[in-house]
Amino acid sequence: MKSPHLLNLGNARKVRENLSGILDTTALALIEREIDANVVAFLTLGRRYYLFATDQSSQNWRHKVSRLYYAAYSVARGVRLYVTGEYSTDVRDHHRFDKLPDDFPTRDRYVNQLSILREDRNLCDYDHIATARDLVLGSSNSAALVRDFMDDARSYLRGKGLSL
Repeated sequence: MKSPHLLNLGNARKVRENLSGILDTTALALIEREIDANVVAFLTLGRRYYLFATDQSSQNWRHKVSRLYYAAYSVARGVRLYVTGEYSTDVRDHHRFDKLPDDFPTRDRYVNQLSILREDRNLCDYDHIATARDLVLGSSNSAALVRDFMDDARSYLRGKGLSL
Protein backbone atom coordinates (compact mmCIF):
# COMPACT_ATOMS: atom_id res chain seq x y z
CA MET A 1 0.00 0.00 0.00
CA LYS A 2 1.51 3.26 -1.10
CA SER A 3 1.62 6.34 1.08
CA PRO A 4 -0.26 8.44 1.68
CA HIS A 5 -3.01 6.08 2.78
CA LEU A 6 -5.42 6.23 5.68
CA LEU A 7 -4.49 2.75 6.88
CA ASN A 8 -0.82 3.73 7.13
CA LEU A 9 -1.70 6.26 9.85
CA GLY A 10 -2.58 3.67 12.49
CA ASN A 11 -6.02 2.90 13.83
CA ALA A 12 -8.41 4.40 11.25
CA ARG A 13 -11.23 4.91 13.76
CA LYS A 14 -8.89 6.78 16.13
CA VAL A 15 -7.53 8.90 13.28
CA ARG A 16 -11.09 9.85 12.31
CA GLU A 17 -11.97 10.62 15.93
CA ASN A 18 -8.85 12.75 16.42
CA LEU A 19 -9.59 14.73 13.28
CA SER A 20 -13.26 15.26 14.13
CA GLY A 21 -12.49 18.55 15.86
CA ILE A 22 -10.59 19.83 12.84
CA LEU A 23 -12.38 18.51 9.76
CA ASP A 24 -15.90 19.28 8.61
CA THR A 25 -18.58 16.61 8.21
CA THR A 26 -17.87 16.23 4.49
CA ALA A 27 -14.21 15.40 5.11
CA LEU A 28 -15.12 13.02 7.96
CA ALA A 29 -17.59 11.28 5.65
CA LEU A 30 -14.77 10.80 3.13
CA ILE A 31 -12.69 9.09 5.80
CA GLU A 32 -15.64 6.85 6.66
CA ARG A 33 -16.11 5.97 2.97
CA GLU A 34 -12.42 5.09 2.74
CA ILE A 35 -12.74 2.75 5.73
CA ASP A 36 -15.83 1.17 4.15
CA ALA A 37 -14.08 0.73 0.80
CA ASN A 38 -11.18 -1.06 2.47
CA VAL A 39 -13.52 -3.34 4.41
CA VAL A 40 -15.32 -4.25 1.18
CA ALA A 41 -11.94 -4.92 -0.45
CA PHE A 42 -11.06 -7.32 2.39
CA LEU A 43 -14.36 -9.14 1.95
CA THR A 44 -13.82 -9.34 -1.81
CA LEU A 45 -10.31 -10.69 -1.36
CA GLY A 46 -11.62 -13.26 1.10
CA ARG A 47 -14.27 -14.35 -1.39
CA ARG A 48 -11.64 -14.72 -4.13
CA TYR A 49 -9.43 -16.86 -1.89
CA TYR A 50 -12.46 -18.96 -1.00
CA LEU A 51 -13.43 -19.50 -4.65
CA PHE A 52 -9.85 -20.38 -5.55
CA ALA A 53 -9.67 -22.84 -2.67
CA THR A 54 -12.97 -24.55 -3.36
CA ASP A 55 -11.98 -24.96 -7.02
CA GLN A 56 -8.98 -27.09 -6.02
CA SER A 57 -9.10 -30.89 -6.20
CA SER A 58 -8.68 -32.96 -3.05
CA GLN A 59 -5.14 -33.78 -4.23
CA ASN A 60 -4.29 -30.12 -3.69
CA TRP A 61 -5.36 -30.23 -0.04
CA ARG A 62 -2.42 -28.07 1.07
CA HIS A 63 -3.34 -25.23 -1.29
CA LYS A 64 -7.02 -25.64 -0.50
CA VAL A 65 -6.66 -25.33 3.27
CA SER A 66 -4.06 -22.59 3.02
CA ARG A 67 -6.28 -20.44 0.78
CA LEU A 68 -9.32 -21.15 2.98
CA TYR A 69 -7.37 -19.81 5.91
CA TYR A 70 -6.47 -16.67 3.98
CA ALA A 71 -10.10 -16.26 2.96
CA ALA A 72 -11.15 -16.26 6.62
CA TYR A 73 -8.16 -14.12 7.62
CA SER A 74 -9.04 -11.45 5.05
CA VAL A 75 -12.65 -11.36 6.19
CA ALA A 76 -11.63 -11.19 9.85
CA ARG A 77 -9.32 -8.27 9.05
CA GLY A 78 -12.22 -6.50 7.40
CA VAL A 79 -14.43 -7.04 10.44
CA ARG A 80 -11.73 -5.69 12.78
CA LEU A 81 -11.10 -2.69 10.56
CA TYR A 82 -14.78 -1.80 10.41
CA VAL A 83 -15.54 -2.30 14.11
CA THR A 84 -12.36 -1.10 15.82
CA GLY A 85 -10.32 0.58 13.09
CA GLU A 86 -7.45 -1.90 13.50
CA TYR A 87 -5.21 -2.63 10.55
CA SER A 88 -1.78 -4.22 10.52
CA THR A 89 0.60 -5.80 8.06
CA ASP A 90 2.78 -7.17 10.86
CA VAL A 91 3.15 -10.97 10.85
CA ARG A 92 1.92 -11.03 14.47
CA ASP A 93 -1.49 -10.02 13.16
CA HIS A 94 -2.04 -13.69 12.30
CA HIS A 95 -2.07 -14.41 16.04
CA ARG A 96 -5.02 -12.03 16.38
CA PHE A 97 -6.92 -13.52 13.47
CA ASP A 98 -9.60 -15.08 15.66
CA LYS A 99 -10.15 -11.93 17.77
CA LEU A 100 -13.73 -11.15 16.87
CA PRO A 101 -16.05 -8.55 18.40
CA ASP A 102 -18.01 -9.76 21.41
CA ASP A 103 -21.31 -9.36 19.56
CA PHE A 104 -20.22 -11.33 16.47
CA PRO A 105 -22.71 -14.15 15.71
CA THR A 106 -21.72 -17.55 17.12
CA ARG A 107 -18.46 -15.94 18.17
CA ASP A 108 -17.31 -18.80 20.38
CA ARG A 109 -17.66 -21.30 17.53
CA TYR A 110 -15.59 -19.12 15.22
CA VAL A 111 -12.92 -18.31 17.79
CA ASN A 112 -12.44 -22.02 18.40
CA GLN A 113 -12.69 -23.25 14.82
CA LEU A 114 -10.70 -20.44 13.20
CA SER A 115 -7.77 -21.06 15.54
CA ILE A 116 -7.86 -24.73 14.49
CA LEU A 117 -7.98 -23.65 10.84
CA ARG A 118 -4.86 -21.57 11.48
CA GLU A 119 -3.09 -24.62 12.89
CA ASP A 120 -4.16 -26.66 9.86
CA ARG A 121 -2.86 -23.89 7.56
CA ASN A 122 0.48 -23.90 9.36
CA LEU A 123 0.65 -27.68 8.91
CA CYS A 124 -0.09 -27.31 5.19
CA ASP A 125 2.42 -24.55 4.63
CA TYR A 126 5.29 -25.66 6.87
CA ASP A 127 5.15 -29.42 7.58
CA HIS A 128 6.71 -31.14 4.60
CA ILE A 129 5.83 -34.66 5.78
CA ALA A 130 2.23 -33.98 6.75
CA THR A 131 -0.63 -35.73 5.01
CA ALA A 132 -4.26 -34.73 4.58
CA ARG A 133 -5.12 -37.13 7.42
CA ASP A 134 -3.11 -34.92 9.80
CA LEU A 135 -5.54 -32.04 9.39
CA VAL A 136 -7.85 -31.47 12.34
CA LEU A 137 -10.71 -29.93 10.34
CA GLY A 138 -9.97 -31.32 6.91
CA SER A 139 -10.60 -29.44 3.70
CA SER A 140 -14.38 -30.06 3.47
CA ASN A 141 -15.08 -28.92 7.03
CA SER A 142 -12.75 -25.96 6.55
CA ALA A 143 -14.64 -24.92 3.42
CA ALA A 144 -17.97 -25.10 5.25
CA LEU A 145 -16.56 -23.15 8.20
CA VAL A 146 -15.18 -20.39 6.00
CA ARG A 147 -18.38 -20.17 3.94
CA ASP A 148 -20.42 -19.77 7.14
CA PHE A 149 -17.94 -17.25 8.53
CA MET A 150 -18.04 -15.14 5.37
CA ASP A 151 -21.85 -15.19 5.35
CA ASP A 152 -22.07 -14.27 9.03
CA ALA A 153 -19.47 -11.52 8.64
CA ARG A 154 -21.37 -9.94 5.76
CA SER A 155 -24.65 -10.05 7.70
CA TYR A 156 -22.94 -8.70 10.81
CA LEU A 157 -21.33 -5.81 8.96
CA ARG A 158 -24.60 -4.97 7.18
CA GLY A 159 -26.25 -4.85 10.62
CA LYS A 160 -23.54 -2.43 11.75
CA GLY A 161 -24.31 -0.13 8.82
CA LEU A 162 -21.89 -1.19 6.07
CA SER A 163 -23.41 -1.00 2.60
CA LEU A 164 -22.57 -4.13 0.64
